[in-house]
Amino acid sequence: MGMRSGLRFQEIHSSSNFHIKEYRRLASSRKQRRHAGRLALEGPLLLEEALAAGLHPEVVFATRRYLDEGGPGLLAALPGKCRGYLLPPALFARLADTETPQEIAAIFPFRELEQAGSLAGELSLVIFLDRLQDPGNLGTIIRTAAAAGVDAIFYGPGSVDPYSPKALRSSAGAVFRLPPVEAAAPLQLLRELQDRKMAVLAARPREGRNFWEIDFRKKTALLIGSESRGLSPELIAVADRQVHIPQFSAVDSLNAAVAAAVLIYEARRQRTPL
Repeated sequence: MGMRSGLRFQEIHSSSNFHIKEYRRLASSRKQRRHAGRLALEGPLLLEEALAAGLHPEVVFATRRYLDEGGPGLLAALPGKCRGYLLPPALFARLADTETPQEIAAIFPFRELEQAGSLAGELSLVIFLDRLQDPGNLGTIIRTAAAAGVDAIFYGPGSVDPYSPKALRSSAGAVFRLPPVEAAAPLQLLRELQDRKMAVLAARPREGRNFWEIDFRKKTALLIGSESRGLSPELIAVADRQVHIPQFSAVDSLNAAVAAAVLIYEARRQRTPL
């Protein structure tokens, strides 16, 4: 047995353990995550961010090496009432999604924020993601938006799950600071934002105004399209204006996460007093 701050760790050596099977199902299936209302989180950073957001783990997995050498602050923050399991390194490696795991993981109860909750407050800068397919891009956009003080992130049908393991890692836990919200009816959402006097700007590879010509001091909703297909024609049609980032060589287009970062920080620059 291992004991850390009231949390007792029970040694297990079999991959047939119910909680190990559950962790794997949660890590691999969006449908399972939503049905169960739980997330599989790997690594101290994601666990720390989830704890800081007020989430409480039900199950924690760790190796003896992590208990002996890992961060004492994280171990002390784990609630004593959750289940702790001590895994041999080889078994933890089978549990983990990364090639070089940091040997602590957990199952957290979690429900996605409803759209109405995101619209309840005052919104000044909003991001809408249309059919993004790369979880690394999605996570990076969430991380950038949280760092820049974006008020809300929405994503439409056909987008990759922001709570998949790779998206979670790419967000560096920012997903818990700025939770992305699925918008089942994107056109309806954008019209509601326009009713709130927000300018809806469609980011395009080459069409529209140069981004430095746009007044981002106004309330703004930025539309970012998929890596391969861009924005859907329906969303472009409802936008108030199209905007692009000039390119000075014959590359196809900027990475979606890079384009989002450029536009988000231009908005932040214009809004920051000198």
